[in-house]
Amino acid sequence: SNVGPVNSVLQGMGIISEPYAFLDHVGSTRGLVALMNFLMWFGNTTILLMAGMMGIDTSLFEAAEVDGATSTQVFYQITLPLLRPILVYVMITSLIGGLQMFDIPKLLTASGLGDPDFATRTITMYIRQTAFTGGRNMGMASAASIVLFVVTTFFSLLLFYIMRDKDAIKEKKAIKAAQKALAAKEAK
Repeated sequence: SNVGPVNSVLQGMGIISEPYAFLDHVGSTRGLVALMNFLMWFGNTTILLMAGMMGIDTSLFEAAEVDGATSTQVFYQITLPLLRPILVYVMITSLIGGLQMFDIPKLLTASGLGDPDFATRTITMYIRQTAFTGGRNMGMASAASIVLFVVTTFFSLLLFYIMRDKDAIKEKKAIKAAQKALAAKEAK
């Protein structure tokens, strides 16, 4: 039964003449999983980012305005650097949630295997199927779990590396170089 509110609206607008079977096509099934996850986590992410914005001292924005900074400069030089810790948290938790996604594709597809053509099958769905159905291959499921851990760790570390505070690192290097130069001067 492909009748539902979306098909009714699309037919009413004259966009389609026959109901579209969203769950019978790879692209639309993946799109539905992505949309549902977006809608499920959008509020949480918004609350975290808004809390970070509220934590920024308004006097910084006022000072930037007095100094003649444009809104783009204020965003990239004040807002974004001060939101970096919260952005890292949101990105890491979103990455982990995406890699360990199980519930939406499992419940959305009729077989629970990520149909059609395993298009929405995730590694956690594979681990569950391998460990608890059919041959109950615990070794393969354990290996897949280790792979999931390694991939999650790699991408988390990559995100930490990309989001590091490059200015603070340069400042620390400059301080160390100055300290070495001062120590060498005092040693003479």
